[in-house]
Amino acid sequence: MPDNKYNPAYDNKIHQKFSRKTIENKIKNKESFLEEAGLPFEKKVPLICITYPLTDKNNLSMVQDVMNGILEQPVQIVLTGIGTDKYQEYFTKLAEENPTKITIAANGEDERRKIYAAADMTLVPTLSEECIKEATLAMHYGVVPITPAADFAEDYNPNQERGNAFVYLKDSPWNLFATFIRALENFRFPYDWKNIAGGAMGME
Repeated sequence: MPDNKYNPAYDNKIHQKFSRKTIENKIKNKESFLEEAGLPFEKKVPLICITYPLTDKNNLSMVQDVMNGILEQPVQIVLTGIGTDKYQEYFTKLAEENPTKITIAANGEDERRKIYAAADMTLVPTLSEECIKEATLAMHYGVVPITPAADFAEDYNPNQERGNAFVYLKDSPWNLFATFIRALENFRFPYDWKNIAGGAMGME
Protein backbone atom coordinates (compact mmCIF):
# COMPACT_ATOMS: atom_id res chain seq x y z
CA MET A 1 0.00 0.00 0.00
CA PRO A 2 1.09 3.63 -0.42
CA ASP A 3 2.13 5.91 2.40
CA ASN A 4 -0.73 7.23 4.51
CA LYS A 5 -1.09 10.30 2.32
CA TYR A 6 -2.46 8.11 -0.47
CA ASN A 7 -4.01 5.42 1.68
CA PRO A 8 -7.79 5.73 2.00
CA ALA A 9 -7.70 3.95 5.36
CA TYR A 10 -5.79 6.95 6.80
CA ASP A 11 -6.56 9.81 4.40
CA ASN A 12 -8.04 12.70 6.38
CA LYS A 13 -8.95 14.62 3.22
CA ILE A 14 -11.66 12.22 2.07
CA HIS A 15 -15.23 12.08 3.36
CA GLN A 16 -15.15 8.47 4.62
CA LYS A 17 -12.04 6.42 5.24
CA PHE A 18 -12.03 2.86 3.91
CA SER A 19 -9.72 -0.06 3.28
CA ARG A 20 -9.88 -3.13 1.09
CA LYS A 21 -11.69 -4.91 3.92
CA THR A 22 -14.22 -2.07 4.27
CA ILE A 23 -14.43 -1.11 0.59
CA GLU A 24 -18.22 -0.91 0.83
CA ASN A 25 -17.64 2.46 2.59
CA LYS A 26 -16.14 3.88 -0.62
CA ILE A 27 -19.63 4.65 -1.91
CA LYS A 28 -20.09 7.25 0.86
CA ASN A 29 -17.28 9.27 -0.75
CA LYS A 30 -19.00 9.08 -4.11
CA GLU A 31 -22.30 10.24 -2.66
CA SER A 32 -20.66 13.15 -0.83
CA PHE A 33 -18.53 14.19 -3.81
CA LEU A 34 -21.45 14.21 -6.24
CA GLU A 35 -23.59 16.18 -3.82
CA GLU A 36 -20.86 18.83 -3.53
CA ALA A 37 -20.45 18.85 -7.33
CA GLY A 38 -24.19 19.26 -7.87
CA LEU A 39 -24.55 15.98 -9.74
CA PRO A 40 -27.27 13.44 -8.97
CA PHE A 41 -26.19 10.35 -7.07
CA GLU A 42 -27.21 7.01 -8.50
CA LYS A 43 -25.58 3.97 -6.98
CA LYS A 44 -25.72 1.95 -10.22
CA VAL A 45 -24.12 4.68 -12.36
CA PRO A 46 -20.30 4.56 -12.43
CA LEU A 47 -18.21 7.68 -11.90
CA ILE A 48 -15.26 7.91 -14.30
CA CYS A 49 -12.31 10.12 -13.41
CA ILE A 50 -9.80 11.84 -15.68
CA THR A 51 -7.17 13.48 -13.49
CA TYR A 52 -4.11 13.60 -15.77
CA PRO A 53 -3.44 16.75 -17.86
CA LEU A 54 -5.57 17.11 -20.99
CA THR A 55 -2.79 17.12 -23.58
CA ASP A 56 -1.80 15.42 -26.82
CA LYS A 57 1.03 13.69 -24.94
CA ASN A 58 -1.64 11.94 -22.91
CA ASN A 59 -3.56 10.95 -26.07
CA LEU A 60 -6.63 13.02 -25.27
CA SER A 61 -7.63 12.91 -28.92
CA MET A 62 -8.55 9.24 -28.41
CA VAL A 63 -10.65 10.13 -25.37
CA GLN A 64 -12.37 12.74 -27.52
CA ASP A 65 -13.07 10.12 -30.19
CA VAL A 66 -15.00 7.91 -27.75
CA MET A 67 -16.58 10.53 -25.52
CA ASN A 68 -19.90 10.82 -27.36
CA GLY A 69 -20.32 7.06 -27.19
CA ILE A 70 -19.44 7.02 -23.51
CA LEU A 71 -21.96 9.75 -22.74
CA GLU A 72 -24.69 7.70 -24.37
CA GLN A 73 -24.21 5.19 -21.55
CA PRO A 74 -25.35 5.57 -17.92
CA VAL A 75 -22.17 7.21 -16.61
CA GLN A 76 -20.89 10.31 -14.85
CA ILE A 77 -17.48 11.89 -15.43
CA VAL A 78 -15.23 14.06 -13.28
CA LEU A 79 -12.12 15.69 -14.68
CA THR A 80 -9.69 18.27 -13.38
CA GLY A 81 -9.74 20.14 -16.67
CA ILE A 82 -6.12 21.26 -16.70
CA GLY A 83 -4.41 21.05 -20.10
CA THR A 84 -4.11 22.67 -23.49
CA ASP A 85 -6.68 25.22 -24.60
CA LYS A 86 -8.33 23.00 -27.22
CA TYR A 87 -9.10 20.25 -24.73
CA GLN A 88 -10.07 22.64 -21.96
CA GLU A 89 -12.55 24.30 -24.32
CA TYR A 90 -13.86 20.95 -25.56
CA PHE A 91 -14.54 19.56 -22.08
CA THR A 92 -15.90 22.85 -20.74
CA LYS A 93 -18.44 22.89 -23.58
CA LEU A 94 -19.20 19.21 -23.02
CA ALA A 95 -19.83 19.84 -19.31
CA GLU A 96 -22.17 22.71 -20.15
CA GLU A 97 -24.09 20.44 -22.53
CA ASN A 98 -24.24 17.57 -20.03
CA PRO A 99 -24.71 19.21 -16.61
CA THR A 100 -25.98 16.03 -14.91
CA LYS A 101 -23.17 13.86 -16.28
CA ILE A 102 -19.93 15.87 -16.20
CA THR A 103 -18.27 17.98 -13.54
CA ILE A 104 -14.96 19.82 -13.75
CA ALA A 105 -13.13 19.82 -10.42
CA ALA A 106 -10.22 21.78 -9.05
CA ASN A 107 -6.75 20.38 -9.74
CA GLY A 108 -5.30 20.52 -6.24
CA GLU A 109 -3.78 17.44 -4.67
CA ASP A 110 -6.42 17.27 -1.93
CA GLU A 111 -9.18 17.51 -4.52
CA ARG A 112 -7.67 14.71 -6.57
CA ARG A 113 -7.64 12.46 -3.49
CA LYS A 114 -11.35 13.17 -3.03
CA ILE A 115 -11.87 12.27 -6.68
CA TYR A 116 -9.98 8.98 -6.31
CA ALA A 117 -12.05 8.12 -3.25
CA ALA A 118 -15.29 8.81 -5.13
CA ALA A 119 -14.56 7.37 -8.58
CA ASP A 120 -15.21 3.86 -9.83
CA MET A 121 -13.15 3.85 -13.05
CA THR A 122 -10.45 5.82 -14.82
CA LEU A 123 -9.79 6.02 -18.55
CA VAL A 124 -6.10 5.53 -19.39
CA PRO A 125 -5.58 6.48 -23.06
CA THR A 126 -1.81 5.96 -23.10
CA LEU A 127 1.06 4.87 -20.87
CA SER A 128 2.64 8.27 -20.44
CA GLU A 129 4.32 9.03 -17.14
CA GLU A 130 1.44 11.30 -16.12
CA CYS A 131 -1.25 8.74 -16.99
CA ILE A 132 0.56 5.93 -15.18
CA LYS A 133 1.04 8.07 -12.08
CA GLU A 134 -2.63 9.05 -11.91
CA ALA A 135 -3.86 5.52 -12.65
CA THR A 136 -1.73 3.89 -9.97
CA LEU A 137 -2.59 6.52 -7.34
CA ALA A 138 -6.29 6.12 -8.13
CA MET A 139 -6.01 2.34 -7.85
CA HIS A 140 -4.98 2.71 -4.19
CA TYR A 141 -8.49 4.07 -3.68
CA GLY A 142 -10.22 1.22 -5.49
CA VAL A 143 -10.50 2.93 -8.87
CA VAL A 144 -10.42 0.39 -11.70
CA PRO A 145 -8.36 1.45 -14.75
CA ILE A 146 -9.40 0.94 -18.36
CA THR A 147 -5.90 0.80 -19.75
CA PRO A 148 -3.42 -0.46 -22.30
CA ALA A 149 -1.44 -3.50 -21.15
CA ALA A 150 0.85 -2.44 -18.28
CA ASP A 151 2.74 -3.91 -15.35
CA PHE A 152 0.19 -2.56 -12.88
CA ALA A 153 -2.82 -4.00 -14.72
CA GLU A 154 -4.16 -7.56 -14.69
CA ASP A 155 -7.05 -7.87 -17.13
CA TYR A 156 -10.19 -9.03 -15.36
CA ASN A 157 -11.10 -12.64 -16.11
CA PRO A 158 -14.71 -13.35 -15.08
CA ASN A 159 -14.24 -17.11 -15.27
CA GLN A 160 -11.38 -17.04 -12.77
CA GLU A 161 -12.75 -13.96 -10.94
CA ARG A 162 -9.27 -12.45 -11.09
CA GLY A 163 -7.95 -9.08 -12.21
CA ASN A 164 -7.72 -5.45 -11.19
CA ALA A 165 -8.25 -3.67 -14.53
CA PHE A 166 -9.82 -3.83 -17.97
CA VAL A 167 -7.07 -4.01 -20.56
CA TYR A 168 -7.18 -3.22 -24.28
CA LEU A 169 -4.35 -4.50 -26.46
CA LYS A 170 -4.58 -2.24 -29.50
CA ASP A 171 -4.19 1.54 -29.35
CA SER A 172 -7.41 2.63 -31.03
CA PRO A 173 -10.62 4.42 -30.04
CA TRP A 174 -12.64 1.31 -30.91
CA ASN A 175 -10.63 -0.89 -28.54
CA LEU A 176 -10.79 1.69 -25.77
CA PHE A 177 -14.56 1.99 -26.16
CA ALA A 178 -15.13 -1.77 -26.36
CA THR A 179 -13.10 -2.24 -23.17
CA PHE A 180 -15.07 0.53 -21.47
CA ILE A 181 -18.30 -1.30 -22.36
CA ARG A 182 -16.87 -4.49 -20.89
CA ALA A 183 -16.08 -2.62 -17.66
CA LEU A 184 -19.56 -1.11 -17.63
CA GLU A 185 -21.16 -4.54 -17.98
CA ASN A 186 -19.16 -5.84 -15.02
CA PHE A 187 -20.02 -2.78 -12.93
CA ARG A 188 -23.64 -3.94 -13.00
CA PHE A 189 -22.69 -6.84 -10.71
CA PRO A 190 -21.80 -5.32 -7.31
CA TYR A 191 -20.16 -8.42 -5.86
CA ASP A 192 -17.89 -8.84 -8.87
CA TRP A 193 -17.05 -5.14 -8.95
CA LYS A 194 -16.19 -5.15 -5.26
CA ASN A 195 -13.62 -7.86 -5.97
CA ILE A 196 -12.17 -6.00 -8.97
CA ALA A 197 -11.92 -2.73 -7.04
CA GLY A 198 -10.40 -4.58 -4.10
CA GLY A 199 -7.84 -6.07 -6.48
CA ALA A 200 -6.98 -2.58 -7.68
CA MET A 201 -6.23 -1.61 -4.07
CA GLY A 202 -3.78 -4.50 -3.78
CA MET A 203 -2.99 -6.61 -0.77
CA GLU A 204 -3.00 -5.17 2.73
